[in-house]
Amino acid sequence: MPGSQRPTAILLMAMGGLDSLENVEPFLLDLRGGRPTSPELVEEIRERYRATGRKSPAVGSSSSSESRC
Repeated sequence: MPGSQRPTAILLMAMGGLDSLENVEPFLLDLRGGRPTSPELVEEIRERYRATGRKSPAVGSSSSSESRC
C-alpha cells in the first residue's frame, strides 16, 4: 500500500430475523441480552417490519440455505 494508508475492514453480522410481527418484542429482548426495549421502540421496529412485508427478508434466504445443507 502506498504511503501510510492502513487497510479498512468491515464486519457484517447477521442477528437473525423475524418471521412475524408478533415476534418483534421477544426478538428484541433476545437481541439485547434480556434488557427490555421501550414500547415506543418496539412499535417503531414493528412498523419497519410491517413496511417490509411483515417479516425479515433474511428469514426466507437463511431458511432456504439451511435446507440445502
